[in-house]
Amino acid sequence: MIIDQAIIQPLLVRMDAYAPVINLAGRQRMLSQKLAKAALAAESAPDSQLREASRAELSVALAEWIAANDALRHGSDELRIPRIVSAELESEWAALDHDFQPIVDAAQQIIAGNDEPPRAAAILTHEAPFLARMEQIVGLFELEAAQEVARLRIYSLAIAAAVASLLVTLGWFVVRPATRAIRTQVDELEHRVAQRTADLAEMVASLQHEVAERKLAEANSRRLAAQLSHADRVASMGHLAIGLAHELNQPLGAIANFAAASEVILEQSPPADDRRLHQYLRQISEASLRAGQIVHRIRRFVARTKDDANDYEPVDLAALIREVVDLCQYEIRRHETTLDLRLGEHPVQVAADPIEIQQVLVNLVQNALQSMLAIPAASRCIAIELEVDDDWATVNVFDNGPGFDAADLEAPFAPFHTTKAAGLGVGLSICRTIIAAHGGDIRIRPATSGAHVAFQLPVTQPNVSLANEAEPFEIMDRITG
Repeated sequence: MIIDQAIIQPLLVRMDAYAPVINLAGRQRMLSQKLAKAALAAESAPDSQLREASRAELSVALAEWIAANDALRHGSDELRIPRIVSAELESEWAALDHDFQPIVDAAQQIIAGNDEPPRAAAILTHEAPFLARMEQIVGLFELEAAQEVARLRIYSLAIAAAVASLLVTLGWFVVRPATRAIRTQVDELEHRVAQRTADLAEMVASLQHEVAERKLAEANSRRLAAQLSHADRVASMGHLAIGLAHELNQPLGAIANFAAASEVILEQSPPADDRRLHQYLRQISEASLRAGQIVHRIRRFVARTKDDANDYEPVDLAALIREVVDLCQYEIRRHETTLDLRLGEHPVQVAADPIEIQQVLVNLVQNALQSMLAIPAASRCIAIELEVDDDWATVNVFDNGPGFDAADLEAPFAPFHTTKAAGLGVGLSICRTIIAAHGGDIRIRPATSGAHVAFQLPVTQPNVSLANEAEPFEIMDRITG
């Protein structure tokens, strides 16, 4: 490629220059004829006007003729005509001057208006030998081009032969040894590949064993997390035990009283008041159902969920909040705390494990109650607010206790982080794990006073049956202690 760029391409460019040279030489001959014709017309014109026009045409033809002659002889950058030099051409150009200069002089005399003696005859006299000499010069140009082509062919053949020889030499002294070396390297590489494949198979088997162990460890971790969550619910249940005993004592006492009154009425013969007897029996039935519902909620809250699966079902989040409030209302009254519920009128359906969401709400309510022990009872207040925005349901729990450290709102969610003297520091950590498993998020949000904890859950399509489900008992939207 280097030889081609250095030798062949310049020669090809030079070959391209011969065509315009030969074309210009042919034009030079045509201009000679045009010059002679204009000279005859200038001398034989019948009037001065035609004579001046012929002289102007002769002047133009003479200028073009001289310019073409100079370009052919010395080259011209403007016309892109190279200078072609050889001994034969120099000799012909020298011989051409014997006819060229007389033609120029005669034409200039005619242009100047000097027609005596007739100058056209001198032009015609020198034109024939000039054209013959130009024909020889054109032939020399063509011969020079042919010789250039022959040289180009010789150079091309020489380069091709050199390349072929180089390829043969490379094949014999380079390619053959390289082929043998490559074959040896390929054999060695195949051996290494086989060895690496065996090592890789062993590593894959080891990795599969590690994956199985990791899956087993994850299953154990989930089981331990479920056990810890259950333990947290049992601990929460311990805090609610006094309130639950009080809640159960009310319907059981009512059952005993109404049963005694019914017995007194039945001892009368005949009974004095059948209407009151039926009323007492109905109230005994309602009190029994009330006690049974309380026990049912206790069992649901303390029940252990599955360790390896999530029991998600469509639940009404507002109804779930009311049930938790009813479960904790004795604790709320015991701490002389005001509760403000803002749940709206419409049900909000989410896909969740109701026991786990209850655990989160109970934990947040108990934390709020315990955080306000140091402030006066008249100032204690908890607010639970349910908001629905697009596809998310947000539960906000407010209290007017001391609040959290605004510099680090993530620290309370760290495992075993607690500010209570007898606390374990796992409540909020378990809450975050539960909410994350439900596809939501729980955060402590900045508040000007007190604490603000909020968690979000994705909303599902509303279920009409949830909206029509009757509550087992009524809860006021605002309970005061």
